[in-house]
Amino acid sequence: MAVRLLVLAWLLLACSDPGSDEPPSQAPPPARVTDSNDAPAQPEALETPSQATQPPAEPTRPSLPYRCRVPALPIPRSRACVRGQPYPRCKWQMPHATLAGGRYRRWRNTVVEHWWGRPALVSLILAAADEFERAYPEQVLAVGDLDAPGPRHSTHDRGVDVDLYLLGAMRVENAGGGRYPNNYEGKSEAEVEELRSRVETLARILAACTNGQVRIYYNDEAVIDRFLAWYDAQGFRPNDELGRPMQAHNRLHEFHFHVTVPEDLPLLEREPLTEGRADPIAPIEPPPPPNSAPHLSSMNRRPGDWAAVPRE
Repeated sequence: MAVRLLVLAWLLLACSDPGSDEPPSQAPPPARVTDSNDAPAQPEALETPSQATQPPAEPTRPSLPYRCRVPALPIPRSRACVRGQPYPRCKWQMPHATLAGGRYRRWRNTVVEHWWGRPALVSLILAAADEFERAYPEQVLAVGDLDAPGPRHSTHDRGVDVDLYLLGAMRVENAGGGRYPNNYEGKSEAEVEELRSRVETLARILAACTNGQVRIYYNDEAVIDRFLAWYDAQGFRPNDELGRPMQAHNRLHEFHFHVTVPEDLPLLEREPLTEGRADPIAPIEPPPPPNSAPHLSSMNRRPGDWAAVPRE
């Protein structure tokens, strides 16, 4: 009996001995946040915008598909420009249309003497014409008056104004002889929209190449609304003095753009002239008097619906 008691006591001590060969039971490890079932951690998946916990980034300004570079054309200029003098002694003149490679032509009522303006304005016109010709090579762009003070305009006297015409594409056509046919009449809705797209494209190029510092007078509410929506979407800020970048004005602006830019508009980058070519120096000649060229006076209009159209 004593022997059996000794054996039982020995067994009890063996089972409770911490140095026994049997490993003690282990508690389960604490759960981990990044993985489960004690599997190896995996890279976290990228969050979608709806899952992101941080606020979304500010919208970025879209990249506009316009180079806005002045093509390599010799540009006539007054000698005052070479001497470093400012406007109005320093003016640039639009290069002759035959040198422009089909990018533009001179408006039929514009004399060469009215093709002078601030250098930055001329550089804008040349760059915009180059961009527009890439988009619509078959569309005729006519460049009208730049500096043209006198009876023809109440503006165009500070080197910051120009008239631009898209022949056959604008709401009304100045066909000459007191005729102003509607370019939209008789066309399908799709055809009218195509014409409006051409007009709006020219406006977009002008805005892009001036960084939004432009004002265009043009009378087509559909074009105005779409252009302003596009302009605002780019993050442009209107010039305080010019106001909204496209506005309706008097009835003259149904057949052309009246474009105005700030006096401090910077020059655009210019492609270098080829070797052996240079910018010609030319005198700024005063325009002929209106009585020697009747088309210079805006008062010379035939009776009819457009007889009382005001000057710009």
